[in-house]
Amino acid sequence: MACLVGGARLGDFAASGSCSHQHGSQIIRAYAGQTDMAPHTVLVVDDEPASLRAVQRALSAEHRVLLANSGPEGLRLLAAEPVSIIIADHRMPEMTGTEFLARCSALCPETIRILLTGYTDVETVIAAINDGQVYYYLTKPWAPHELQLVVRRGFERYQAEQERRRLLHELEQACAKARREAEQKGRLLTLAAHELGTPLHVLLNALDLLAAADLPEAAANWLETAQRNSAWLARGLAQMTAAARAGSNGLRLHRTAVRLPALWSALHDELRSRLATRAVALVAEFPGDLPVVDADERWLRHALASLVSNAVRFTPDGGQVSLRAEVEAGAVALAVRDSGIGIAPQHLEEIFEPFSAAGGDPFLHMSGSLAFGARGLGLGLAITRAIVAQHGGSLRVDSRPQAGSCFTMVLPLHATGVSGAKIE
Repeated sequence: MACLVGGARLGDFAASGSCSHQHGSQIIRAYAGQTDMAPHTVLVVDDEPASLRAVQRALSAEHRVLLANSGPEGLRLLAAEPVSIIIADHRMPEMTGTEFLARCSALCPETIRILLTGYTDVETVIAAINDGQVYYYLTKPWAPHELQLVVRRGFERYQAEQERRRLLHELEQACAKARREAEQKGRLLTLAAHELGTPLHVLLNALDLLAAADLPEAAANWLETAQRNSAWLARGLAQMTAAARAGSNGLRLHRTAVRLPALWSALHDELRSRLATRAVALVAEFPGDLPVVDADERWLRHALASLVSNAVRFTPDGGQVSLRAEVEAGAVALAVRDSGIGIAPQHLEEIFEPFSAAGGDPFLHMSGSLAFGARGLGLGLAITRAIVAQHGGSLRVDSRPQAGSCFTMVLPLHATGVSGAKIE
């Protein structure tokens, strides 16, 4: 009869310590009409010829059966033949069934292993489970329908495991392909940033020289347009450079004690000079006991400037962008909130991805860096997330259409950065 040990379900169809003839016969009949199941190879190892013949008679109608009269012979057949299920008697002279199945588990872990024994010694069965990773065991004398049922269910498990391995292999291949594409994208960003940097620098210098000349009004207007668009290109190139650095070997941080109010004051002065044509209020609130943050001041300023600039660009005139700092458990939370147009729910998941289209079509951009509705390359939030991650922090967003957005950076007070945080 079929048995269970210690409450462990060795056969997933067994609900008790025995399998009734009626129940087994019903399942066998249910399988009898199936002809689409591919034949499998069963290796049977037993030192008694009569037992080998009995197993062969029970299984040969549906399966290819290999016979071995000892553990060593069974190992030789296993090395030479592809096998799905192994059935072994426990009591054999040269090598016990438990020892044999343990060897099989190491050589072919994907096989389904079944132990036949004339004893009900619990320690023997536990050893078989632990050492040989036995799927099921049957005590002698066994009924043919019981063995057939166990083998059928074993094949189901074997096929499920093969399918799992196949899907896992496909997933690994897909992940490897995604990594290669990410690396290629990083190399493209690096190449573009390098190749475009020098000619753009020459162009900007030439435009500055022209601006110093006495030009007709019509030419001056064209020059202003050229400078504005060149400045937009320079900002995009700077983002590509930052993205290339974050996407290759991670950002290298030079940590110092950063005072957030002073960092905001310098950033606020810079933004106000660029907001001359916008009617957007910038406000900030810092608690008096706000501690310093162990961070790279340059990269932290880059991340904060990106969040505030995004908020300004998507807030119409008359709106407000606020920065609020709060102390959490061992960290500081910086929340940038705006009263702008918000983000559609379907875009929240992709908003931090490089070249995200969540901010709109970049080809429909406006040249002003802080103009309402101005678009970038879709790299700013991806870079910001990489910066925050490199500091060991997190970045989250809460937004609703026409109700504004709130981006919150949570930064640990002390250095807990993750080495090599990258843009994926």
